[in-house]
This record gives sequence, structure tokens and C-alpha cells, in this order.
Amino acid sequence: MDQEEKQEGLAPDKPTKETFVKRSRDFIQGAVGGITGKDLPVLVEDFTREMTVVAEGLAEDQARLSDALRLQGEGQDHQAEKVRQGEKRISELERQVADLQKKVGRKKEGKPGISQILKQATWLAAILAAAWVITTLVNTFGR
Repeated sequence: MDQEEKQEGLAPDKPTKETFVKRSRDFIQGAVGGITGKDLPVLVEDFTREMTVVAEGLAEDQARLSDALRLQGEGQDHQAEKVRQGEKRISELERQVADLQKKVGRKKEGKPGISQILKQATWLAAILAAAWVITTLVNTFGR
């Protein structure tokens, strides 16, 4: 009876062991098949397809970044030109202020400007003309 019980006890265990062994063998064969390249062409095709998608995405990103960089560069060039024009205008205004300060300083000191010199020259010419007229009249009527 001991033998029969053992055989009866082994009978249900035998299919479980066979399925376990079969699953283990399938797992090992799948691992070995992956290593040996059994499905290698399919894997390579999948990898290539995925890498193509990634490369296309990177190319689009790079194109967008390049456009953004170009636009930013143009904007910076435009701003730099505005700054140069502003600096030119400031230097021109500084020169004009310096000229005005010189004129104000001369007026305060009493130094003659161009208009003052012209006024003095006009008066001098008028005096000389009057002297000439008087001299001519004295010479004409004084004889």
C-alpha cells in the first residue's frame, strides 16, 4: 500500500513537473533565441523605425531652434543699430550743449561774439562815413 500511495501521489505531481519543466525550457529557448538572433531582423527593423522617428523629431526641433536663433540674432542686430543711432544722437546733443555753454560763458565774460563784432564794425563804418561826408562838405564849402 505504501507503494500505491506513492504512485497515486506521484501521478498528480508528474503533470505539474512537466509543465514547469516545459515553461522553463521555453523561457530558456526564448532567451537563447534572442541572443542567437532568431528574431534579430524584426528587432533591427523595430529599432530602425523607432530611431527614424526620433531622428526626424530631432531634425524638426533643430530646424525650429535654428529659426528661433536666426530671429533672435536679427532682433539683436536691430537693437544694436538703435543703440548706435541713440549714441550718435547723444554725442551730437552733447556737442550742441557744449557750444551753447561756450556762448553763454562768452556773454557772461563780455567777450564779443560775431554779432557784437558786426555791430562795432557797423558803427565804425558809420563814423568813418560821417567823417568823410563832413570832410568833403568842409572842403567844398570852406574854400
